[in-house]
Amino acid sequence: MKFNKVLRALCIGAVAATIGGAAALSGCTIETNHARAKITIEFNSETYELEYTLYRNMYPVTVRHFIELADAGFYDNTIIHDYTSTDWYGGGYAYDVMTDDAGTYADACSNASMTEYLSANNLEDTNFNGARDNYYDLFYTSSALTASVYTNYSGYDKNDNMTVDSSAAYHTVYGEFSNNGHTIENGEREAIKGSLKMYYTTKVIDDTAKAQVYVKTNKKEVLVRDYQYNSATSLFAIQVSDSSALSTSSYATFGSLRSDDDLDTLEDLLEAIDDYIDDNYNDDTDKFTVDAESVYTDNIEQIANAATEVDYTLTVEPIIIKSVKITKY
Repeated sequence: MKFNKVLRALCIGAVAATIGGAAALSGCTIETNHARAKITIEFNSETYELEYTLYRNMYPVTVRHFIELADAGFYDNTIIHDYTSTDWYGGGYAYDVMTDDAGTYADACSNASMTEYLSANNLEDTNFNGARDNYYDLFYTSSALTASVYTNYSGYDKNDNMTVDSSAAYHTVYGEFSNNGHTIENGEREAIKGSLKMYYTTKVIDDTAKAQVYVKTNKKEVLVRDYQYNSATSLFAIQVSDSSALSTSSYATFGSLRSDDDLDTLEDLLEAIDDYIDDNYNDDTDKFTVDAESVYTDNIEQIANAATEVDYTLTVEPIIIKSVKITKY
């Protein structure tokens, strides 16, 4: 047994002896190469639990960020806000938190006002005033999220290594993929059905001088990189087909389903959606979806020229991320 496994076992045993096995993992701070997460998805009042392996050894900054958001409860009770045949996009919009004029998800679907609904329930927006923290507060106010991207550097240390200006920490995440110069000794994870990917939207950048940022790797290196590739926040994608437009060279594929049983659960969910479309819309997928056009994302953007305007496709019956729980650190 390797030393880190022995140390972790001792830690778990000591905590379990005093406060019980349920709290054993949370009582230790030892990090493993392969953290685990359980994502619970609800569709049509049925729940589906997907167990994931997270590859900290390959994507340490991405996995840390995902874990910090999950531990803060940020992902709980959010929706799949963009539904495509190859990937589902989630992680940024709350499900029925707001009580203002946007109304509920069902109201927005029936009134064709999903754009307004998403604007009101945008968890990354500083104007969000629901009964939970938004992304801005978690990063800038409570410091629940660890910085990895900076807008300035402070100089060089005695070994002539660049150092970041800690006061210039930016809220986005260092992109750990090959197009951003992130190399993995044995190659990046393959993007397969069920894969988890940290996602970023294309930014509008007119001033190329502002398009460079300073990224801090898990090895404490400071690198100058293109902001576009280091602009992810909380959004993630779940690949739901055998192929995807989100290549591993441009998006960190930081998690995969743990077992064939979990893949079966995902297939059950996909089949339940197909059955729902067949039963309620005579197999017409277009009637199962509703568009949200000209949605403004990245509203706390300071580096890009403007907030990003995108179109989303949502489902009439919501696909809800009920919870994201870290089961192994």
